Amino acid sequence: MFSGGIDSTGVLHQLFTNPELSDKPLIVQHIILQNRENRAQAEMASVKSIIEYYKKAFPEREFTYTDSIYNTTGFAPLKSSRFPFDMDVCAFMAGNICVARKDVRQVAMGRTKTDVASGGDNFQKRMERAQGVFRAIYSLEKDIIPEYIFPVIGMTKKEIWDDLPKSVQKACWYCRQPKYNDDGSATACKECITCNEVAEFIKA
Repeated sequence: MFSGGIDSTGVLHQLFTNPELSDKPLIVQHIILQNRENRAQAEMASVKSIIEYYKKAFPEREFTYTDSIYNTTGFAPLKSSRFPFDMDVCAFMAGNICVARKDVRQVAMGRTKTDVASGGDNFQKRMERAQGVFRAIYSLEKDIIPEYIFPVIGMTKKEIWDDLPKSVQKACWYCRQPKYNDDGSATACKECITCNEVAEFIKA
């Protein structure tokens, strides 16, 4: 499940370079999350650039790229500050992909050491709920439920960043509230939680 952000790009890098993970066919799924944060366009530009890098760098690695759209911009009349969590949407989509493709036996998600350390009990509960969403998709299936794996769970965001090739670092998107230029390119806001977090280990 690939967003083009630092965490999921770290997972993708592991799936291409870690000998224990790189011997299996791979489906790279990107969800175009259209919501009030308005980051779908910025993320898609990153996804395209990063996917192109790995196609060229690892021509022998078998993988399929897919994407889908999840749109909650219609929530606007509700005047609510809440909208579905990314990890819940990813779990729902991952479950349906696994049901559609019975040969998928593992689902790789981008959870990091930083997430676990900073998120506390609330983050753990959110992770458990997301996996509950994933399992619920299998409630009418007779198959064994595929395994969730977290290839970068033992790494901090900085460690993931340092492990990525320079061109991939440059392509990653992390801002939650991008600003768009006249030419359609995106600029990080430098104010959101993620921008402040990332600014601690890379130049803004």
